[in-house]
Amino acid sequence: MKNMSKYSIKDLEKITGVKAHTIRIWERRYGIIQPERSKTNIRSYSDSDLRKLLNISMLNSSGIKISHLAKLSSIDLEAKILELSRSSKSIGFHIEKLTLATVNFNEELFESILSKCVLESGMESTITDVLFPFFERIGVLWQVGSISPAQEHFISNLIRQKLFASIDSLSGKSLEGASKVLIYLKEGELHEVGILFYNYILRRNGYSTLYLGQDLPFKDLKNAVNDYNPDYIISSFISPINPEDINAYLINMEKSFEGKTIMITGLQLKQDGVVVPNSMDLITSPQKFKDLLQLK
Repeated sequence: MKNMSKYSIKDLEKITGVKAHTIRIWERRYGIIQPERSKTNIRSYSDSDLRKLLNISMLNSSGIKISHLAKLSSIDLEAKILELSRSSKSIGFHIEKLTLATVNFNEELFESILSKCVLESGMESTITDVLFPFFERIGVLWQVGSISPAQEHFISNLIRQKLFASIDSLSGKSLEGASKVLIYLKEGELHEVGILFYNYILRRNGYSTLYLGQDLPFKDLKNAVNDYNPDYIISSFISPINPEDINAYLINMEKSFEGKTIMITGLQLKQDGVVVPNSMDLITSPQKFKDLLQLK
């Protein structure tokens, strides 16, 4: 596992969105950060370098000139970030701040940004417009090794807590005769934020849901389907898996649950070579999910 305190310039580019070429110019012209160099002259950056660059990139995006930012101390930069966070309604800004909270294991910062978003836009819009894009970004960064599993788990658990609380507030509100939905993740799959959100949306619209969570063996899934007899089955594929294994799993689902509407989502379904059976509905966005089920 990559040392959490060391980042390459490509890591900084992926996490901050600032091009490596620009980072080098800012280093040379303004001395914003000073990387360590190996014997072969390869740059490496610390957590403090990453935090400073995140702050500077956010402030620069808001219109503050880099020449001015270069003169500010880390404390002054943080103060300006806090000032900007109180007034900014930019989705991109919120995503950058959540990324900073992830890198720093900063629960207080995460809570403040999320609360601001919920207050301004409501929980559902916050999840759809801010947390989904943010979490997709974090998932990609985790897969390429730019953030550690510990950082990814830290932030995903905070988001899970919010979703579970929102779902609990809807308990017992399914409509009489409502369609039944079974929601689960396959064996070895642990990334449940997406399906928790869909569970929340379904509950809010009066559907009856059975949430089976993470890491469910296929034989147990079959037993649950037989016992619960759902109208819909929903799952997600986020953790790395090769296309051949996904295709085999989807074919097994199709054969085992004939007559059920199967809805699937996840980053791994975008791989070359993955073939989604025509009988299954591919969820490519929260709006697509709502459209498929004609939800509000």
